[in-house]
Amino acid sequence: MPKAWSKPLKVGVWVMKHTLTMVRKRIAVFLLVITFCTCGLAARLFYLQVFKNEKYRSAALTQRLREIEIQPKRGLITDRNGKKLAINVSLDSVVVNPQQIKDPENTAAALAEVLGLSADKVLEKIQRETSFEYVARKIEPEQSKAVRALRLDGVYLVEESDRFYPNGSMAAHVIGFAGIDNQGLEGLELVYDKNLRGTMGRFLGETDAINREIPGGEKQYLPSENGQNLVLTIDEVLQHIAEREIDRLMEETKAKGAVVLISDPNTGEILAMANRPAFDLNNPVAVPDTYHRNLAVWYNYEPGSTFKIVTAAAALAENAVRENDGFYCRGGMQVAGHHISCVTAHGSQTFAEVVKNSCNVGFMTIGMRMPRERLYDYIHGFGFGQAPGIGLPGEEEGILLPVKDVGPVEHANISFGQGIAVTPLQMIGMVGAVANGGLLMKPQIVREIKSADGAIVQPFTPQIVRQVVPPETAYKLGQLLEDVVADGTGRGAQIPGYRLAGKTGTAQKTVDGRYVSDKHVASFVGYGPVDNPRLAILVVVDEPQGAYYGGVIAAPVFKRLMEDGLRYLSIPPTETTAEETVEPKIQVPSVMNLPLSEARKTLEGQGLSYRIEGEGSIVIDQTPPPGTMVKADTKIILIRGETKPAPGLVTVPNLTGQTMREVAQSLADMGLTLRPIGTGLAVRQDPEPRSQVPAGTMITVEFQPPETDPPSP
Repeated sequence: MPKAWSKPLKVGVWVMKHTLTMVRKRIAVFLLVITFCTCGLAARLFYLQVFKNEKYRSAALTQRLREIEIQPKRGLITDRNGKKLAINVSLDSVVVNPQQIKDPENTAAALAEVLGLSADKVLEKIQRETSFEYVARKIEPEQSKAVRALRLDGVYLVEESDRFYPNGSMAAHVIGFAGIDNQGLEGLELVYDKNLRGTMGRFLGETDAINREIPGGEKQYLPSENGQNLVLTIDEVLQHIAEREIDRLMEETKAKGAVVLISDPNTGEILAMANRPAFDLNNPVAVPDTYHRNLAVWYNYEPGSTFKIVTAAAALAENAVRENDGFYCRGGMQVAGHHISCVTAHGSQTFAEVVKNSCNVGFMTIGMRMPRERLYDYIHGFGFGQAPGIGLPGEEEGILLPVKDVGPVEHANISFGQGIAVTPLQMIGMVGAVANGGLLMKPQIVREIKSADGAIVQPFTPQIVRQVVPPETAYKLGQLLEDVVADGTGRGAQIPGYRLAGKTGTAQKTVDGRYVSDKHVASFVGYGPVDNPRLAILVVVDEPQGAYYGGVIAAPVFKRLMEDGLRYLSIPPTETTAEETVEPKIQVPSVMNLPLSEARKTLEGQGLSYRIEGEGSIVIDQTPPPGTMVKADTKIILIRGETKPAPGLVTVPNLTGQTMREVAQSLADMGLTLRPIGTGLAVRQDPEPRSQVPAGTMITVEFQPPETDPPSP
């Protein structure tokens, strides 16, 4: 080999060796990378297949599962006696699985014809990229039968529960209504939606890539849980009576609106609540939304003379007036340079006649005898200026001037029910407090919540808000209001054989801040029977046409409501002889916890005789109880014991057989408070009679109707 070639040849060999070395290194690196990647993928695959197996298996299954919701049955709403006010009916809904429909156009046309829908809208739903679409919700049975007869692929009928109200518009504003998706929209349907709705169930079925059900595939069934049932304080019979009378009232007066409320004054339970205008619960969208307003809790109106009950109660409780105090009405009164008129010049009157004649001058005089702050204490005490808390949508507080803004004119106006706005619910609570012995009860519309199988989940017991006036004040006021019905402005409410108490009201309405003479609110509020109140009733008429006085148009409605209500409750009329009518009666004073010598002096001072039983020097019980009205020759039985209660303690009286009003009065005289359970006569109490407890202790008393045998001890 020539020398000239040797050097280039060596260079070439070196280059080839170097190149082969580089290639080998690159191949080694590449293989190393491939090895690492393969190991990483293997590790990742092992991690996913072993450690995350359950997660991704469930996810894959979820993607293959087709879900169908199972609606629960909405809970029932019943009256206090179990009569159904809101129930459920089963209706079919049309649903489609677009993935299973082979001929969308013809399917859409066929469904549209049967259901009365637009073919284009049905086609648009059928062509969506989903596996479940509603075409029509809750169709009529005839339509359901026609759809079933079509036998279309991918078209199904799903049973759904629909809300139905058997009585149409009855108690519409109380019950409210539910929407197409089983959701509460108004009234108690809305307030207790969470309880009534229940829990949604689901059915999951395994399908393939084109949504065909896999035979033998996995299925999951989660059952629905039906809603709880709502038991109201409403009595369907009394509600029917209220609805009948309010319809008659609207027809006769052509009024803009009206409210009727019936309550049990001893418990605060609302037994009937009727409003006009009203609406059909099965078709609520057929009327304007304003018809859905519950005037009983929402409507603010000037009460007029019905508010004089508050002024009279405050004045009697504060000893600012006595029954025989004299007043003189010239037809009006000057207050701070302003002339405030009365209906007529009543002349000389006693306080009892001021109440009976509804004299504005008399009530202005009485109201202004009390400081405005003290009068406001009673106004607030009776629940005005705050929402009563019944738990219905739209509750209003009324309109009450701040006490600092009340001048002499405002003070005078408020005393006879002008310059203040109240709600019907507040007024029925106020008169209930007078009826039951001075206790303001929280208004109640729901009695209890029950589970779907009938077990009580949550009871609602009567609640005392406060003692507004002493029982003796409430009793005196009741006698004055009885005279209003017997021989005053409320004579239109009289029912032969029954002692009723009430008050009329006629108030001018304001337009642009000024009173107008052609728009009025007429009302009547009262209770009965006076000796054992069972019903309190309020009638409010907004802008009646023609006659507009409360005694003319509202009192007769009260009469018919009370008459039918007492008959329904089997309360017989009381026969009053002439001798009983004129015979004077004496109110039994409380001598509990007094030394025997002081008790004797107290009874003798009232002209009452007595009989002493037991041993000891302290009176530990008495019969009849304090506050009872008795004939002058009645003998009071005094039970004596050995020791007087320690300072700050009082002896609990025996309350068995007394009415709630009598119990409240007896306990108030002792400085104790009442927690009532039930209605009727006292059958059980806690603490036991003659127990010694601190003043202010709450005594729980169980009441039962007189016709029910008392429980065994």
